[in-house]
Amino acid sequence: MIILEDPYVSPELASFAAGRQEAVLDTPAARQAGLDYGLDLALVSSRDAARLCCRGERLYCNSENALDWLYSRSGNAGLVRSTELLKNKLLFRQRLAPLFPDFHFRELGLRDVMETHFDSLPGPCVLKPAVGFFSLGVYSIEDAQQWRAARDDIAAGAVRWRREYPAAVLDNQVWLLESLIRGTEYAVDVYFDHQGKAVICNILQHDFACAADVSDRLYYTSADIIRRMAGPLEAWFDRLNERLGLHDYPAHVELRCDDQGRMVPIEFNPLRFAGWCCTDISLYAWGFATYGCYLDDARPDWDSILPGREDRLYTLIVLNKPAHCPPVRRFDYDALCARFRKVLHVRKGFYDHYSHFGFLFTETPAHDRAELDAIVRNDLLEFVIPEESAPAAGKPQDGR
Repeated sequence: MIILEDPYVSPELASFAAGRQEAVLDTPAARQAGLDYGLDLALVSSRDAARLCCRGERLYCNSENALDWLYSRSGNAGLVRSTELLKNKLLFRQRLAPLFPDFHFRELGLRDVMETHFDSLPGPCVLKPAVGFFSLGVYSIEDAQQWRAARDDIAAGAVRWRREYPAAVLDNQVWLLESLIRGTEYAVDVYFDHQGKAVICNILQHDFACAADVSDRLYYTSADIIRRMAGPLEAWFDRLNERLGLHDYPAHVELRCDDQGRMVPIEFNPLRFAGWCCTDISLYAWGFATYGCYLDDARPDWDSILPGREDRLYTLIVLNKPAHCPPVRRFDYDALCARFRKVLHVRKGFYDHYSHFGFLFTETPAHDRAELDAIVRNDLLEFVIPEESAPAAGKPQDGR
């Protein structure tokens, strides 16, 4: 069963659901996706969806906006407990604390954040909402100036966050202060099978412009990344799941790995793979849908998928708006795409409502990363055609 919810349903996911007549919860977002893409979705009522959920039907959500239904209407108490454990970063840290005794964290209320002095912080750390999404409200803190800037941004962003996301997805009233994790960051789409064993569907490396950067700009996967990391990661996930107890469950996991191969989780995002349907990068990189692997209880056959794809990086580029972006009349996607050797797909038109201009999928030679090194530092203002007032609200588009 699939729940299709705002903020975005990709045509790839909607076509997948329609093509196999997968049960889809009847929501306004699902009905709109069917109309937008001319698809006949197998919509089921909330009552019938709850029956499927309670009898053990695997559930995939494209968005954490679906969690409201899960909590209030699904009737599956075990699934709710597992999801609450992952979604609440404080509970998650507490459950895994015995496995990471050197990792420090503590809870802060919003008032505590505003009144705490930098001198009382436990060295380099990260501040983030205990319930959060999409790197919103995530701050890397290494000096007093960064601490002041974080608090100023929280005060300025509070109203906007409440408008864009429900409290079940992003809540700025409770915060988590935790150790700054060093190392290479990875984002992994993984599910846990009926026995609780991990099955990896994709691995993305997440690169940053600098040490203080916490943005979602650049992710990429490659045959080398899959071959190096899939085995160690599945063993690591199996070890963590001895404490988490997940089964028949998908997650998008962010973690960091240091030079000695030690891995520390950043967060487990529940019941979905990469957000905003960005998990569709697997279609462009590897030719299969990650959510299809999960729903079919299938394991990617990497030995047959990877040959012939060596020396390529398959990228997901999040076109996030810069700070103090002027009101946008138009974004020049053609000029942006001209900066890349091979654009696989571009998703356009989110900037009227959200904090980004869209998403870009590219193929880049692994031996020549110049275009990626440039985009990770580009504020994108050169592609913005501004106007004096914001344009009328429009629906995100998807296309070349």
